Amino acid sequence: MSVVSRSNLARAVLGPLAAATLILMLHAGAFPPYQAYSVGLAAVYTVLVLSVNLLAGWAGIWSIAHPAFFAMGAYFAAYGSTHGWSTELVLLGAIGCGAAFGAFLGGAGARFSMLYVALLTLAFTMVSLEVMGQWTNVTGGDQGIPMEKLDSALGLGTLSSAGTQAQYIAVGVAGIALAVAALARPGALRMRMVAAKSHPMAARSVGIAPEAQSALAFAVSAAFAAVAGVTLALVVGFVSPDPFSLALAISLIAACVLGGQGTLLGAVVGGAYLTWAPTAAESVGVHQPILQGVVLITALLFLPGGVAPFLGRMARRLLRRTTTHRPTPAELPEETPQKVPAPAATARELLRLDEVSVTFGGLRALEDVSMSVRAGETLAIIGPNGAGKTTLLNALSGLVGGGRVAGSAQYGGTSLLKSRATARRRIGIGRTFQHAETFPELTVLENVLCTRRRITAHHRARAAELLESVGLAYVADRFPAELSFGQHKRLDLARALAEEPELLILDEPFGGLDAGERNLLARQIVRQQERGTAVVIIDHVLDDLFAVAHRVLALDFGRPIGEGEPGEILDDPRVRSSYLGEGGARGELPRRDGAESAAARLEGVEHAYGGVTALRGVDLTIAQGSIVGIVGANGAGKSTLGRILHGSLPPTRGRRAVDGSLRSALVPEGRALFKTLSLRENLEVAAYAAGIKGAELRARLAETAEWLPPRLRERMGVPAAGLSGGEQQILAIARALMAQPDLLIVDEPALGLSPAMVDEVYARLGRLAHEGMTVVLLEQSLGRAATACHEVVVLHEGGIAVRGEPSDPLFRTRAEQAYFDGQDDASVAAAQG
Repeated sequence: MSVVSRSNLARAVLGPLAAATLILMLHAGAFPPYQAYSVGLAAVYTVLVLSVNLLAGWAGIWSIAHPAFFAMGAYFAAYGSTHGWSTELVLLGAIGCGAAFGAFLGGAGARFSMLYVALLTLAFTMVSLEVMGQWTNVTGGDQGIPMEKLDSALGLGTLSSAGTQAQYIAVGVAGIALAVAALARPGALRMRMVAAKSHPMAARSVGIAPEAQSALAFAVSAAFAAVAGVTLALVVGFVSPDPFSLALAISLIAACVLGGQGTLLGAVVGGAYLTWAPTAAESVGVHQPILQGVVLITALLFLPGGVAPFLGRMARRLLRRTTTHRPTPAELPEETPQKVPAPAATARELLRLDEVSVTFGGLRALEDVSMSVRAGETLAIIGPNGAGKTTLLNALSGLVGGGRVAGSAQYGGTSLLKSRATARRRIGIGRTFQHAETFPELTVLENVLCTRRRITAHHRARAAELLESVGLAYVADRFPAELSFGQHKRLDLARALAEEPELLILDEPFGGLDAGERNLLARQIVRQQERGTAVVIIDHVLDDLFAVAHRVLALDFGRPIGEGEPGEILDDPRVRSSYLGEGGARGELPRRDGAESAAARLEGVEHAYGGVTALRGVDLTIAQGSIVGIVGANGAGKSTLGRILHGSLPPTRGRRAVDGSLRSALVPEGRALFKTLSLRENLEVAAYAAGIKGAELRARLAETAEWLPPRLRERMGVPAAGLSGGEQQILAIARALMAQPDLLIVDEPALGLSPAMVDEVYARLGRLAHEGMTVVLLEQSLGRAATACHEVVVLHEGGIAVRGEPSDPLFRTRAEQAYFDGQDDASVAAAQG
């Protein structure tokens, strides 16, 4: 059974308790008649604002359709009261009709953008208003229809708009609606809606279908709005089309923003605002829209989260107590545990892939991958950036987006590729993500619990145990924004383990973690091996990866290139070549005299992102006129180092020293072109950013265009999206040249390019170096860097492992050793001596 804590029950009781108090005051005559009417109307609007408020706050949907749902309830009540319908029939009809239309709108709009949903709900309201005006035998048209009395079919009495009974009923319904929302807040319903809103892809990985959650949220919200319409008919005593205009839709959104979206107190504030705003405007002698506009602008400027969140923050500041965290045993670093021996060859085969391919349009990201995993076995997938590793995991998880998957995948004897992504969680597949895609609006505990459709005491106990095992029990009530990077990773793992999957898929779990956190993760993987869970894991931290893996599959350019045990796989020439690149012939480099000055210097540079160390203790001098290669596996810190050299990222510690007149330019990984702009416009944007215009711009544009190959010069008016990958890379370099830099930094110049295009890109970079430009190449391929650079620096886990000149015959061996484990042979020998 579902669990309701005492604190949640206490919050839920507040609504009915406040309603009962208000009803007693109304009964005692504490309000004059006209104010009693306003109190009843405020209660009606509280329920209506609550319906919009929770839809926006929990499901992330802003609706313009709620005046129509509001009208449905009102007309059901008025029409039913004049045709002998019972109270129960009116309520069921209003709720059912509103929920059905709401589910339709939510399901139809879930696949599209917020603008589409707004237009869809706007059209629905416009059609509904037209129907109200034309269906005169039901609605009375512009004349409206009176509200008479409703008799209960269960003998519960008669509802009438006469006297103060209607106000009592409206206040009571508002109290009950607030209680229902308060009880739903800690439940699976809200958690799954919020998860689907905040991160649809991660939600699918835990079995939550965003489309279904959108339809459900809209249905529930429309039902609340219809109930509010029924109470409106009782309070007002007459129903006409006037209150249900588009102006009401706008006022509802304003009331939600003012009160605070997603909050219960915000609904009360919004209901009061809608009720008394006309009176306040009249008392100060201004038109109501003007007053509403001023109030809304003031709220947006000074209370951007709304009144209720502001009051909540003030209360927390007054009641805040500081606590000191003591590490739990699970957080303390330990020795990396020994992996469980590989399962026997006769062990049950859980997963088998036969010639699986994934294509995105004309791009083949994965090609003819075959592999198998047995129960209790850990299979590591390795390969350089762009090898297709994450695409393979996405194919297993059903998260390939617009990609087309071909081939065969059998999981537990059934076809995996035919099942939906949300169903794969239910059949026993758990998944983590490279960047720990947590749900920011849910607490740590709720991030784990949201995987359940219903939450029981057993589920809460299991979630608490999981958080304890990953060292997060002490932050269970915090939100992900309050966690460090490593804690995010651990939360992502706990969520993947919440339903004890048979197959656990881990996407770069070791990346960015410190030694203690990596040991903690390794212990979790070993525990899964002990209980017979199959694990498929990719990572670039090979030492930690190989410590827990039984077998390793290597990919390159989407194809398998090797398979074997962890201690042997890197001896495969094809695998080493995929990481290190082919040696090739060393090209002719610009001559350097021995006394060249420094173009840039880094001294003791360190950098961290939210507690994750990306660079540590980097001392580096870039000689003027040289080509320097910064080499390392994905996650080694190359891009961070490049941004610091460029000056666009200040280091956490240390300093960057350059000549005051030095101009630098950075070509980022992935090129970051403006795809919808033409080649010429991409170059012009870079010139404008550098303050170049007029005649100088035209001259610079002509000069840079001459650097481009003829096939690009002839297509200067073509959008950049129409270029091949290699042509886009050349354009990205040309865009950087518009600023006439002295130092050019190129991040992953060969990423995703064919060998012929790699040669052309490197030839053009070499020509720039011959013309006197200083060039820094951030590369994964040691072989490519060795053929094109004066000096190569190997990064490993944020530090310089080795540096030297590729012309040194011994350097390649030392660099290869450092590339994989961070130490070259000389360092190892010195440590042993």
